[in-house]
Amino acid sequence: MAVIVSKIDEPRSTTLCKTLIFVVWFALASALCWSETVWRDEVRALSLALQGESFIDMLRQMHGEGHPALWYILLRAAHLVVGSPVVLKIVALTIAAASAYLLVFRLELPRSIMLLSLFSSFSVFDYAAMSRNYGISMLLVFLIVLSWERGMRNGMVLGLLFALLANTNVHSVVLVGGFLAYWFFDLVLARPRPSLSAYRAFATAAVIAAIGVVLCVMTVYPTFNDAGQNDLAGKNFAPLVLYAFAGASSYFMEFYPDRILRLVVADPSLARVFASLMAVLIYGSLLGLANRRPAMLAAASVLLGFSLLFTLVYPGSYRHQALWLVFIIGMIALVRRSRPAAAGIAGVESSGGVVKIGRLCFMILLALQVASGIEKVHQFLFTDIPLSRARDLGSFIQSRPDLKDAIIMADPDYLVEPLPYYIPNRTYLLREQRFGAIVRYTRNARHSLSLADILQTARQLRQSEHAPIVILLSQRLDRIAAPVSLRESYSWLLSLTPEEISAFRSETTLVKRFGPVAGSDETFDAYLLK
Repeated sequence: MAVIVSKIDEPRSTTLCKTLIFVVWFALASALCWSETVWRDEVRALSLALQGESFIDMLRQMHGEGHPALWYILLRAAHLVVGSPVVLKIVALTIAAASAYLLVFRLELPRSIMLLSLFSSFSVFDYAAMSRNYGISMLLVFLIVLSWERGMRNGMVLGLLFALLANTNVHSVVLVGGFLAYWFFDLVLARPRPSLSAYRAFATAAVIAAIGVVLCVMTVYPTFNDAGQNDLAGKNFAPLVLYAFAGASSYFMEFYPDRILRLVVADPSLARVFASLMAVLIYGSLLGLANRRPAMLAAASVLLGFSLLFTLVYPGSYRHQALWLVFIIGMIALVRRSRPAAAGIAGVESSGGVVKIGRLCFMILLALQVASGIEKVHQFLFTDIPLSRARDLGSFIQSRPDLKDAIIMADPDYLVEPLPYYIPNRTYLLREQRFGAIVRYTRNARHSLSLADILQTARQLRQSEHAPIVILLSQRLDRIAAPVSLRESYSWLLSLTPEEISAFRSETTLVKRFGPVAGSDETFDAYLLK
């Protein structure tokens, strides 16, 4: 296919330069991928993908998880071939490498934007080293851009790509809407009016995309992770929507590197300054597409769509927010590819000062992502502080023959989710009172626990299962001197009193205290029930 080979008319020096750039990216992404300790959300997806006796059983059991099916299908298919949890990293890195290849060799981008995009945090770490489903979105966005002209002829190709994009993650449904908005405004603003066949192609793609969106919704809802959604009880819907439209940039503060975010948290006055600056950069970036109004309107619609999603459904993290940057990159490439064909069409303006200012704003945004990427490289390649202590716990358990068959329980429960990647020990979920490695963030679980409850459950489990019991606690008990009630996860509570702590420590042995982590909360003390 044309989209997977480099241009044959490029000078050899240009091709060699691009090849070197790609090799450097691949070496860096691979080093981050294989050095990164997987954390709970990564392994949770693999655990879900391996449920059931068949693909149908897997799809049935993952219904309501909160993500559509494409990532899980890819993981299960790869595991059938490799037969090892390492497929998690292999699949993620392969998808990221394909995206990076298209970014370097196929997308028609200014070299500065290509380089900044390639070495941004989302490209080199969050969608490559981090084994999640969001990297597929970037690959499909780039494939859509490259297939655009051919796909506009009948709508089938783009429609199928839209349907796949809608089934990578819920946030990518907004990206599908953005592409359809671009196509729609492109038709409406075109002069002379397009032929009937052009509208028919759009309608075909829209129908296929709608089928993909329906499949996504049917897979995701009703969700059993109902505690993970935004709680809108007692809140007025209209002000929330108005705030989402007026303050969209406030949902994208994680575009700043961690060093700036720490300053923002420490100083409220700086928080206002950096929030205002982020608004200028985000809304200014839209102006970079002002020479192609359909693209600017599409990018604005995706920005507002994400803001509504973060306000009304799920809070947004960096991996979600960065999808907007990926969409802008796709729009820039799409505009450059279609520029000759669009000459003289309404909605297409000559490049001027406004566009240059907009491109500068977007390049500053990308430069911030490169700074974040440098932080990630330093953190995970040049320090000994991992993302999670799950691998260290696995090594410790394997070094203790007496813990070979130990049952592991934890508070919070989700601390056990990454363990299946490293050790085969059974895990028990305190809040749901069942064995398993997939936590359901449901409002039907035990929302309030005490340390006495944990100790009692451990005793009962040892009596019924005749196995050693290892208890992981995220709280450092020796640092608590007064009764406290701590909020965990979305809506869980853990109560601790000095009396309960004393009783717990008298019946357990602290066998290992694990050190700090970066970028997650997956560190803990490990206790063995006496």
